[in-house]
Amino acid sequence: MLKGAIARRYAGAMFGLAIKQNTLDRTRDDVREMGELFALRKLAYLLREPKIPTKRKETALRQALEDKVLPTSLNLALLVVQRELVDIMPNIAREFEQMVLDYRNEAIAQVTTAAQLDGAQKTTVKQALEKLTNKKILMETRVDPSILGGVVARVGDQIIDGSVRQRLSALQQQLLTNVASADIDFLPEDISKSLESAPGTAQPAYPS
Repeated sequence: MLKGAIARRYAGAMFGLAIKQNTLDRTRDDVREMGELFALRKLAYLLREPKIPTKRKETALRQALEDKVLPTSLNLALLVVQRELVDIMPNIAREFEQMVLDYRNEAIAQVTTAAQLDGAQKTTVKQALEKLTNKKILMETRVDPSILGGVVARVGDQIIDGSVRQRLSALQQQLLTNVASADIDFLPEDISKSLESAPGTAQPAYPS
């Protein structure tokens, strides 16, 4: 069975238990922490190594997790080690996270802008993305001056590119495509106006 399918099966089992026991938020934190823990090279080597006794692996896990996570979460960690599935624990954590988001009709949006957004701008972008996706948006923001202005948002596999850099690229492609056409009819000020519509836009200089 493919790793992705195995990870989804284990994540689904944990998700069902968390819903039944009303521990969804706590389990989410536990599984996230275990995914990060199992990704540590030193621990992953210890848990994978067939020459190390299972009892020693179990002891190491209990020392790392027993006082921090729910019993069901610890049982998941122990089961993953027993079945030699150490490498897929981070995948289980990602699958579980996505199940929680889907259950709550939420989505994580990674939003990139050329300059830091203020509170009002964040609210505007968040509302626009919620309208577009019909989901409650959890925003993660970062600044990248190279996009020049506007907003680039990634929601799952969907990318919404409203950057000035993308608009310039599209404009350049249009100019190259239509350069031999006698039907071209646009004014430089029209180009300028289209770029001004992006908040925080740094206007590039155009040759006259």
